[in-house]
Amino acid sequence: MLLRELEGGDPPHRCKLIVIEDPAGFGHRVMEEELLLEYVLTKLVDFEQAMAEKIAEGFEEPERSLTRRVFTTAELFWIISLDSDTLRTQAGMIRADWRETTGKSRSKEFRDRDRAVAAYHKAIADKRAEGFREKYGREVQIADAPRAAKKQGKRKSR
Repeated sequence: MLLRELEGGDPPHRCKLIVIEDPAGFGHRVMEEELLLEYVLTKLVDFEQAMAEKIAEGFEEPERSLTRRVFTTAELFWIISLDSDTLRTQAGMIRADWRETTGKSRSKEFRDRDRAVAAYHKAIADKRAEGFREKYGREVQIADAPRAAKKQGKRKSR
């Protein structure tokens, strides 16, 4: 399952685009008045077109969606994402009806951004070493977090 979150629109809202490749299946939309909240598609081509349309409308993908990666084996899935200094993982068994909400979820908040990014890359390397392969791979660019301004004041000397 491929999931991308987008933020934008008028009024501003969050939208999820999901692809579940199933030639015999059918997609659906979840709407709230005129706002598209969730769009499930069954073909990757349709998903990519829907993403392009939303981006053309001014929607942007937040970091937790940009860094969301799905890894699988024959029987297991593992999903990882990074949101500022918080690392989120989710794991479980692959079944015909597995969704983003199945399996066990864990979040770990790090002291700073650099440690979270390092843990993100290490966790991915560890899963690859265990035999997990990325599904729907894409290049992930992780932006540096803005540095907090240093406090002004007197420096103590020793």
